[in-house]
Amino acid sequence: MTDITRLPVPRILVAAADEHVRGLLAAVLRADGHAVDAAMDGAAAAALIERHAYAVVLSDLRMPGLDGPELVRVLEERRPDAMPALIFLARPAFAPDLARFLMDSAAQVLGWPVPPAEISRVVARALIPAPA
Repeated sequence: MTDITRLPVPRILVAAADEHVRGLLAAVLRADGHAVDAAMDGAAAAALIERHAYAVVLSDLRMPGLDGPELVRVLEERRPDAMPALIFLARPAFAPDLARFLMDSAAQVLGWPVPPAEISRVVARALIPAPA
């Protein structure tokens, strides 16, 4: 009998103020086999970042407490050696300063609402290691 080595399950942080959005994202990602932590606002997301390293952070662009750019600063300060892939959910209209942030960042952006299959596809792509 061959011993099968299991690959580690990617840990993903979902941060969304809306309970239904947060629940949907977490359910889709768990169904895909990922370990998922969920935060209801930027402060809760920052606290989880203190305790865990994440492969992907999937977050609302706008949240109470900390918005997308502030959450990126937290990640850069607290996890500079383990920066996760960043995916932001953006509603159709957002402030010009956030548009500038998105253009300057390496984060991916998903328009909301987004079909569950697209969530799965974008996260799976974010988990593919960059070529060396």
